[in-house]
Amino acid sequence: MTYKPKTKLEKFGEKVFNLLVDNFPQTFYVGGMVRDILLGIKVTDIDIATEATPPQVVKILSNSGIICDDSYSRFGVIVAKSGGLKIEIATFRKDLQSPGRYPKISFVKSVKIDSQRRDFTVNALYLSSKSGKILDFHNGLKDFKLKHLKFIGSPEKRIMEDPLRIIRALRFSKTLGFKPQGRTKNALKKNFYLIKHLTKSRIKNELDKIKNLNFKKNISSEINKQISLDIK
Repeated sequence: MTYKPKTKLEKFGEKVFNLLVDNFPQTFYVGGMVRDILLGIKVTDIDIATEATPPQVVKILSNSGIICDDSYSRFGVIVAKSGGLKIEIATFRKDLQSPGRYPKISFVKSVKIDSQRRDFTVNALYLSSKSGKILDFHNGLKDFKLKHLKFIGSPEKRIMEDPLRIIRALRFSKTLGFKPQGRTKNALKKNFYLIKHLTKSRIKNELDKIKNLNFKKNISSEINKQISLDIK
């Protein structure tokens, strides 16, 4: 596919991408950005995945005058900033078994291994704007065309890792038309009660990504069937 940045955010993202890919060829756009480009809708968030380690990312970008926030470097994430614009750059990684919502991680050199920690197949597409190629390790493009929503790996496990993925599934279903399928659909229904353990702020942050007020009300209504929250 051919990608041409249009907005200020996309142009800043392309600047960051080019600086990284020139030094570390295994650098890609990933996640919601790639999905939104394929859908032909406005890109509001940009995530970059790379083989470069956090210190290497900071060095390359800082040398070009880009401000870097390394507050989350222990999770493999650096945030590049320019004015009010933000780009998240994550080093390829895999999760290690550990208690709590934030698993311990180890850095890897394989983009395929990195893809295994992502939530849905349609969010695990990696784009190189230089070659125009999309890397797809989980049949995400097929699911995209069929408008299917499927977890990567065990749906039960992915939900247990973070119940907020239930709200994300609702959001993708209501706003983008991706319908949960098979094991994913069953796991969402079976474990819907787990949203009781989410904080108000986390739910609100997810709902704030929905611009359509009617969609937001519908999803809020479904959530409130399980829990009593005042979501403003």
